[in-house]
Amino acid sequence: MIDTIRQQWTSGAVVYNAWLTIPSPWSAELLATAGFPSLTIDLQHGLIDDPTALQILHTIDQRRCPVFVRLAWNEPAAIMRALDRGAAGIIAPLINGPDDARALVAACRFPPEGIRSYGPVRVGVAHGVAEPAAVARLPVLMPMIETANAMEQLEAIAEVPGIDGLYVGPADLSLSLGLPVPVDFSAPSFRAALSRIVAVCRQRGLATGIYANPDLAADLAALGFNFITIVNDGDLIMKGAVAALQTVRA
Repeated sequence: MIDTIRQQWTSGAVVYNAWLTIPSPWSAELLATAGFPSLTIDLQHGLIDDPTALQILHTIDQRRCPVFVRLAWNEPAAIMRALDRGAAGIIAPLINGPDDARALVAACRFPPEGIRSYGPVRVGVAHGVAEPAAVARLPVLMPMIETANAMEQLEAIAEVPGIDGLYVGPADLSLSLGLPVPVDFSAPSFRAALSRIVAVCRQRGLATGIYANPDLAADLAALGFNFITIVNDGDLIMKGAVAALQTVRA
């Protein structure tokens, strides 16, 4: 499944993503059934805990839809648990420099390349591989770029061997650059930061991801982003409920 996404990036296609914050396999299954080519479980700001994340992975495996995990922190034990449970990719928050990116990669690689403990209890069943080299090749690894420090060391982060791309956290990046939230994606300084991230990734053959919304997707794709999160499950429910009430009250 994850190789399909890598192939799409290689061909120049944009992969759209849905963000999961609700602690329910059912809402995740609905988004997969809607046709999303990828999902992301948010363990940082979402309401999903580890047992529910495992239930979501069990459910979505039947839909053949790759599921990423956005970690709460770039912490080795959490990374290894997510991978052993079958996560197709890791999005690691608050990567401030190349050392953070190298720590992410090391937690995803078995010795001698890294520090990951070998125990593919579920990933071996879910993905049909057990050899260390094959297991280590499975996940897509995406450090998040969301701080001014990361921007200062952007090239060094992008050159860390083993990462597949960079993923922009726009809210934190905007705040870190002294800009407002909600994010003004058209602000010249913010736009310049996004363009620079895209250019750095293109030069190194890396994917470029970002959290956004449907209204921004076409513009961001034209800018060069090829992994775009366009919906959040909680926002979909809230906006749908508000729209329905407005309709009947009009």
